Amino acid sequence: MIEGLNAIKFLSKSINSKEKVSSSHWNFLHKDFKYENGNLSGLIGFGAITKPHRGFLKKTHLMFQWIFRKMAKDIVLFNKIDKKANKITSFQNRANNLDVIRQSLTISFLNQKINFNRIENVIVIGDGFATMTSLLIENKLVERVYFINLRKTLLVDLIYLKKAIGDIRFERETAIINSKDSINSLKSKHKYVAIEAENYELLEYINKDLVINIASFQEMSKQVIDNYFKFIYNKSGKHFYFYLCNREEKELPDGEKIKFKNYNFESDDQILENELCPWHQYFYMKYPPFFKKFDGPTRHQLRLIQNKKNVFR
Repeated sequence: MIEGLNAIKFLSKSINSKEKVSSSHWNFLHKDFKYENGNLSGLIGFGAITKPHRGFLKKTHLMFQWIFRKMAKDIVLFNKIDKKANKITSFQNRANNLDVIRQSLTISFLNQKINFNRIENVIVIGDGFATMTSLLIENKLVERVYFINLRKTLLVDLIYLKKAIGDIRFERETAIINSKDSINSLKSKHKYVAIEAENYELLEYINKDLVINIASFQEMSKQVIDNYFKFIYNKSGKHFYFYLCNREEKELPDGEKIKFKNYNFESDDQILENELCPWHQYFYMKYPPFFKKFDGPTRHQLRLIQNKKNVFR
């Protein structure tokens, strides 16, 4: 286990090492990534990141964002999360943009379907800038988040997480785990637990209540997705929720087509929600037609993965 600021140093030393679980999508997008003298560059494919909006520009963005904000399933919780998102992104010197709003909307949606009072440990697969991770912890919805990503992207997650919670908390509350023994070594203070994607077999041993994957399975090879499912559907006998939000079909740079319907779900999963995700179908831009659809529809599902001897009462 590697704690706090040493986690950033550890990842930065090996960011140029080839990762066997990296798809053609990320091999292409990571090709110009650099971290030198504490500065990041080549951040492509991580999601949109811009400086905070000011003045007339802020009013314009708020006008476009209103269409998305009104999609919140739980207005009271959403407004609370959105306020916290403003604070977090301010510390990170970036805008509370549509990518962040979508994460807030997802939490609002999940809160309508599950009882967060019974959710302690969450796994987030592929979290850009640690947005979902920080929103869950900083809103005191869960006790711990395990966030897993490719090495370069995970480094960005940690750097932006440090900006969000500050050096002192980052040093105390953050750790990277790389073995089964390191899971058992975690303490209650470790709220933010990072995992390199190459160590995704560790997911099998994590006592989890909720798994979240948003727009990252669609960027992996089918072989890697299959392995994620193998490790997510572990033999612990504990039920958990599984939320996915991904394109129904996407072609990777090497020609491989990734299809939502071909994910290796278990036949006895209980499907609690299955629809096209309202806030992932289109985006706004500053010129006509102002709103534009993505290249293909995005579906979200919420599943209850249950052990027959241990289900929610």
